[in-house]
Amino acid sequence: MNKPLTLFQKLLLSLIIVMLLTILSDLLLQYFFDIRLEIGLLIIPLIVVGIISLYIFFPRKKLFVSVLFFLITGFVLIFFLITKDGLSGGSAITDSEYSIRINQRSYWIVKHYDFAEKIVAKKNSVVFFDPNSKTGFDRGYQVKVLKETPDSLYIEINSKLHQVDSLKKRNLWEKN
Repeated sequence: MNKPLTLFQKLLLSLIIVMLLTILSDLLLQYFFDIRLEIGLLIIPLIVVGIISLYIFFPRKKLFVSVLFFLITGFVLIFFLITKDGLSGGSAITDSEYSIRINQRSYWIVKHYDFAEKIVAKKNSVVFFDPNSKTGFDRGYQVKVLKETPDSLYIEINSKLHQVDSLKKRNLWEKN
């Protein structure tokens, strides 16, 4: 006869399931709405709770296998979230609530909220491309917001190719 789970064991299982659902919801929000939750540090508690759970549930084969499955799924989702955008750089735009993320062929403007960030505009452009750099993009750029309207954002980019650009903003739940 199986003994019922103790309160501590129920708490560990609940924590793992909540963390996994949070990571999965972050992935779905990114996929459908370009909204990313600020859960970057969630990997540390996932590791700690996972190792403790594996030690606690080792004698129970079914729970051990399910905890191991949850942990592997969580780490695969975190790895996917980290590598989704590919090789990119980014920095905060001074005197604004936005930051810019760049790669060799495009850039996107991100607005930060308390527990999330939203891609408000995205544009294909080679303004940050530098063939002489190891990463392929210019690190010595500066971005300044010139003007902001409810539906547009006008920015000035000072890189090897000086450019003034305008981007059409997306609404909160909108994706291109």
